[in-house]
Amino acid sequence: MAFDAGMTAAVCAELSDTLVGAKIEKIYQPSADEIVLLCRGKGGSRKLLLSASASSARACMTELSRENPKTPPMFCMQLRKHLTGAVINAFRMYGFERVIETEFSAFDEMGFACKKFLHTEIMGKYSNLIFTEEKDGEKRVLGALKPVDFTTSSKRQVLAGMAYEMPPAQDKTNPLTENAAHFEAAVSSYPQGRTAEKFILDTFQGISPLIAREIAYKAGALGKTLEEIPRTDVLWLSLKAFREKIGEKVFVPVMLCHENGAPFEYAFCPIGQYGTAAQIKSFPSFSALFDAFFGARERAAAMRSRMHDMESVIGSVKNKLSRKIPQLKKELIECEEMETFKLWGDLITASIYMLQKKAPFCEVTNYYSEEMETVKIPLDNKLTPSQNAARYYKKYTKLKTARSILTEQIAKAEEELLYLDSVEGAMALAENEEDILGIRAELMHAGYISKNGTAVKQKEKPERGIRKCKTALGREFFVGKNNMQNDYLTTKLARKSDWWFHVKGGHGSHVIMVCEPGEDPDARDFTEAAAAAAYYSALRDGENVAVDYTEVRNVKKPAGSVPGKVVYYTNYTAYVNPQKPKE
Repeated sequence: MAFDAGMTAAVCAELSDTLVGAKIEKIYQPSADEIVLLCRGKGGSRKLLLSASASSARACMTELSRENPKTPPMFCMQLRKHLTGAVINAFRMYGFERVIETEFSAFDEMGFACKKFLHTEIMGKYSNLIFTEEKDGEKRVLGALKPVDFTTSSKRQVLAGMAYEMPPAQDKTNPLTENAAHFEAAVSSYPQGRTAEKFILDTFQGISPLIAREIAYKAGALGKTLEEIPRTDVLWLSLKAFREKIGEKVFVPVMLCHENGAPFEYAFCPIGQYGTAAQIKSFPSFSALFDAFFGARERAAAMRSRMHDMESVIGSVKNKLSRKIPQLKKELIECEEMETFKLWGDLITASIYMLQKKAPFCEVTNYYSEEMETVKIPLDNKLTPSQNAARYYKKYTKLKTARSILTEQIAKAEEELLYLDSVEGAMALAENEEDILGIRAELMHAGYISKNGTAVKQKEKPERGIRKCKTALGREFFVGKNNMQNDYLTTKLARKSDWWFHVKGGHGSHVIMVCEPGEDPDARDFTEAAAAAAYYSALRDGENVAVDYTEVRNVKKPAGSVPGKVVYYTNYTAYVNPQKPKE
């Protein structure tokens, strides 16, 4: 990512302008690698987020809410002890490293004024938060979010009581102190067959690949090797302009997005290397930029975390059903022998007067067959002929009852398997946390997972989360996002005159298009509602998807059926391309 030294300088400048002089009121640690400081200053309360996550390390103000653990971790308790009530003096950046030092005015255990520091080291998987205090002109480590001992690193240890040292310096040049002569010498000694952006990246510290490419792009050298560049002084001028922006604190928070709007990169200055292949979004502050960029990722991660237990439960139940159904079908096949047992009982009873007692078998004429063939029937020689007949009748009755029960169990198991497939389909189409809560409430209602207060409240209001949309002509239609919402839409909210849509031959949402009695909607309304039903279905990625539609009066829900299941017999079918509706 592009949280390089340039971004560190930009964030330092923003935090200095906003939080210097603010007082620390509360301290939280919502996750293993994040600290949130609630600060109160002239502008009111603000949250300072310090993250040492390997994939999203950063320092910024944030408006996002985070759930805190019931028991705060040790590092959080240590910061509360030393920094609650402290005042932020400054944010500093040493050299051109990705380290932000936050200085606090605090008090020691004896009540004397002292200075304490929180170092935010933004270095990928080596990111860390280190808490220090100043003694005898030297900073001593009080604690660290991720302690580092000799078993972890032989170059630099971070343990309580040790002197704080900056991360090991790379064998690179600080671009803020570079001059033209040294730059030309570096170009001459660098392999000429490598690209200009590779030269920038390998030679100067604190520059991310994105900014290295942008410096080369501004010089017209992007993708070109050094030997292909006629004038290397142009590359120097581009680097010089880059560092002048940092020195003058000319920063512009921007985010780069794909055509579908998904963010993929961010920067502290305008980026032109992608041309029209990327959308550039500007933000009023770097804090807003990070909330937008990392907020989407964190929400997606939270959704994946919330779905994990549901996926585990559904997967476990589906595995059991997949093993259970073949076994039930095997037992059902065995029940086909029941007619043979009934026949043997009837033939023994019809010929009982001519059968010998204690015989191992008997041979009797099959009066129920046109051929009148002789049938050999095994007998229990410990029983009388009438008792053998009763034994076969008992087997017949038992298998007959078993066939009825097995047939019912197979049908229920197959229906449950289809239902769980539909729940998985709804999970795949979930777009936000509310959708996940709705699906969780459905699984709780069905008894698959244990209850909690949030989801129970959601379960009691299935209408929450239903998507309300309009066609281009202004006609309203509703989209259910899970089976409980589908049931509510079709059986409670919809009127008999409304139109009902559902993808043909797959799992998906119920779509209800509002229509007054006797009204004839425009064909474009039908097309857009059908396209929405196709979009919120398992066939979203297809083309010319078949969607069934009919009046709600023709849709019935079988008694005792699983949520979301309906039957209909009179319908039309439209073939449309899936399209997300406008809310």
